[in-house]
Amino acid sequence: MDIIDELRRDPARKIVYIHVEQPKKPEIGPRVEEVIKNKDLIEALKRKGIKRLFRFQHEAIKEVKKGENIFIVAGTGTGKTEAFLLPILEEISKKPYDGVKAVLIYPTKALARDQLKRILEYTSTFFGLRAEVLDGDTPDKKRKIIYTYPPQILITNPDMIHFSLQYSKEFQKLVSTAKYIVLDDAHVYTGVFGAHVHYVLRRLKRFTGDVQLIGASATIGNPSEFSMNLFGEESKVIYSNISRRAQIFHILVSPIGRSRLMEAISLLRLCFKLGLKTLVFVDSHRSAELLKLFAKRQRLEVELHRAGLRPEERERVEHNLRSGKLNAVIATPTLELGIDIGYLDAVILYNIPPTFSRYIQRTGRVGRRGQHAYVFTILGDDPISAFYERNPKYFFKRKVDPAYIDPLNEEVAKVHLLAMARDSPYRQDILSGYERKIVATLMKENKLRIGKRGFIVITRYGVKYLMERQNLRGIGDIISIVVSGGRKIGAREMPQALKELFPGAIYLHGGKPYLVLDLKNKKAVVKPLPYVEPPVITSPLYYTIPGEGNMFDQYEVMGLSIKYLELEITDFVYGYIVKRFPSMELIDEKIFEKEYNYSFKTKGLLIEFPYYLEWSEIENAEAFHAIEHALISAAQVVVGASTTDLGGVSFPSGHIYIYDSYPGGSGISKGLFERLEEALKVAHKIVSRCECEDGCPRCIYSPYCGNNNKILSRTRASFILEKALALKLYARFVRRRGRPLV
Repeated sequence: MDIIDELRRDPARKIVYIHVEQPKKPEIGPRVEEVIKNKDLIEALKRKGIKRLFRFQHEAIKEVKKGENIFIVAGTGTGKTEAFLLPILEEISKKPYDGVKAVLIYPTKALARDQLKRILEYTSTFFGLRAEVLDGDTPDKKRKIIYTYPPQILITNPDMIHFSLQYSKEFQKLVSTAKYIVLDDAHVYTGVFGAHVHYVLRRLKRFTGDVQLIGASATIGNPSEFSMNLFGEESKVIYSNISRRAQIFHILVSPIGRSRLMEAISLLRLCFKLGLKTLVFVDSHRSAELLKLFAKRQRLEVELHRAGLRPEERERVEHNLRSGKLNAVIATPTLELGIDIGYLDAVILYNIPPTFSRYIQRTGRVGRRGQHAYVFTILGDDPISAFYERNPKYFFKRKVDPAYIDPLNEEVAKVHLLAMARDSPYRQDILSGYERKIVATLMKENKLRIGKRGFIVITRYGVKYLMERQNLRGIGDIISIVVSGGRKIGAREMPQALKELFPGAIYLHGGKPYLVLDLKNKKAVVKPLPYVEPPVITSPLYYTIPGEGNMFDQYEVMGLSIKYLELEITDFVYGYIVKRFPSMELIDEKIFEKEYNYSFKTKGLLIEFPYYLEWSEIENAEAFHAIEHALISAAQVVVGASTTDLGGVSFPSGHIYIYDSYPGGSGISKGLFERLEEALKVAHKIVSRCECEDGCPRCIYSPYCGNNNKILSRTRASFILEKALALKLYARFVRRRGRPLV
């Protein structure tokens, strides 16, 4: 093919592997009139060219009509919306003037408004049937109309529900007639965000009464377990294996002697040359801005789509891409979800997405025009890229990642048990034993109290605590970022803030560098810096002390003791280093006169390796520190953990802790605990097959290492893991001791 030939002509590019994805024929179900009885709805379907349903759509419609909770797993663009919307519309048409009958929840405002257009294609068929969006951007005039004349379909997001239940009796009344609650793109509700949404749903159901719960996603590896944790109720899973896309060429490329950034520009230039409509995905604002800058220098007309831009700017980019006025966009994950941007011919992945599910979401944007389409994944100098460069077939043989939620996150539960009392006072008999203990703690802290007739009500101290924790995407203490004059420019959550906002740190905000002057009283004071070329960056020097709490589970694998337990993590930042970017040349190292620390409770696993008697303590430390780094990298392959989802700390005695980075826990470490044997095998491949002398960025170096990637040995880690896999670890176990390394 022309494009493959073009790729191979460039001597600075290595084509690692080409995987061809063929479209799958759909399983066809009955004719629409055999399932749908409403004539107006049948006509609406036929106007859209839908004469027959797919098998999974028919199955979903039957279950909804029977009153069952369902969770639909079906690919992007295969008709998930029709699968849940058709039976809801048919039910509404029987009694169209009984208030809100369906609450459709989307993870973002942009996606909700995009889906409204699709839903209106059906609701416009029925006289008097309305669908409306209610979110933070809804004008006051429109809100009054919604509350006075409720639409039958209310489209909103979890944040709006969380806020409105606390502050609006009108909202509580509005949703009280709902019969259906739908969560589309449900794969987004993982980790801490998922735990929040679990409680938001529970609070919402206090006002709706008995409702049917419907979930839908293109990418969930454990839908039964996931939907149970999200809904708090069982649901029937309905699968579809449809792929309506064209033939897709997935191409892994690795630049030779040039940066990943310049490889992305080179691929983008090639797509322009061949007239391919292209989307470039990156994972950070900084990468997006740098790519835009270099594309402009190459006279390539591209636009940005990322968080932090005004909604009207993003909408303009979406419209221009959809209409064909624009042929290339650089995007952060803002375009990962199902916003309509029309047909695409190519996707360039600037790096490997954190999970295979997100890979599927991003690549699902191409190939809907019927002709060949292309996905380019750029491999870099990191352990996961190196792993897939050596094992490219493994990349495409992966299964969709399981999605993890931990509803027993104590920090999240505190927020919502307070919010629930603010929604409406409640009695203890609706709580689990776990929640009653949390309520008792909140009462001791004077945040909740017993009111009239035994109802639990919130106090003003509880309101203050709750106001500081309105963000559903996190849970830690909030650090305000203020310019030295006192103006607030942003905020960051602990514990991440401790490692980004220490005194002396260079912090990027809105594309501008700031120097952190002080950090105390939940406030980081900063001053703007002039932008220098090349820029300099700072990284913290820190260590971590883990304290062990209750143990939930344990087992043995390869002669190693594995425990899943509560942990109290205390991070101590004692200095920082300054490097030139992107060469990462060390410029300076500073040690503080006093350490800065932060403690939080979370969950994680403890792996106890035996101390190797033939080595010194420092040699054991080098081995176990390297194994810790390799296991955190392996977690991306095995459970879809991004590099910031997990933290780790090791001791020379062979004790390795890997834990959820978020207060209260996210559930990711539990997934790793359950699949540790596979993770150990992947970690062994990472450390045993690298060609470096004894450690490099392609195997055991980590950009998040608190020890500046010192006291690491790839060869010693390989030796220990090889012995473990062969069941030949005979050295003795010892008590935890020595300096912790992260």
